Amino acid sequence: MAKRYYWLKLKADWFSDKRIKKLRSIAGGDTHTIIYLKMMLLSLKDEGKLYFEGVEDNFASEIALALDEDAENVKLTLAFLQRHGLIEIGDDDEYQLTEVPTIIGSETASAMRVREHRERKKENRLLQCNTTETGCNNLKQICSVERKR
Repeated sequence: MAKRYYWLKLKADWFSDKRIKKLRSIAGGDTHTIIYLKMMLLSLKDEGKLYFEGVEDNFASEIALALDEDAENVKLTLAFLQRHGLIEIGDDDEYQLTEVPTIIGSETASAMRVREHRERKKENRLLQCNTTETGCNNLKQICSVERKR
């Protein structure tokens, strides 16, 4: 199976969003912001969805286990995200991070190799121009064709 790479495309003003500013301003806000970012990264393959699998007693504890974070901090982060519309709880223990589907990118390893190859090829074409290093060949061609009289 081909390896697939994912990334988050955060806007340059992501930290200026009022909800993120509010999250950072509460006690332990930087920790909560990191938890939110980790949750977004964890949900990339499923387009922003997280699932409660029943490994722990509740969703917050299970996510805390997956993220290696304190369960109480995760619980506070989840409450904040839900209150501000950044996470929605769906059916069948499905949690949707509402912003993630619009800010993810993805490509396969082969697509990345092809893109990088094309970039190198384009750079090589640009490097082939050496008109300043070699003179122009303005010599006239001499033909050895005899003329009939």
